[in-house]
Amino acid sequence: MANIPMDDILPLWNETKQHKWSAFQKTLEQHRGKAEGIEDYLVDLMLVLTRREEQSNSPFPNSPQQLYEVLNRRLEQELR
Repeated sequence: MANIPMDDILPLWNETKQHKWSAFQKTLEQHRGKAEGIEDYLVDLMLVLTRREEQSNSPFPNSPQQLYEVLNRRLEQELR
């Protein structure tokens, strides 16, 4: 089963000053195309997942652990 690793989510969480979907998406965009760090396919995947969360008016998670759970639950739904 596909999974977005906590090792990728945690630094993104820490870099996102405003904990809301749009701010998280901007943080993701800043990571696209960098030689080091999170792979572009994961950035693109998380952008799709977070846009769907935002469109469904889901509240932004209160912790990195909750963000991990929300994104991986959404990923699991998308893969069905």
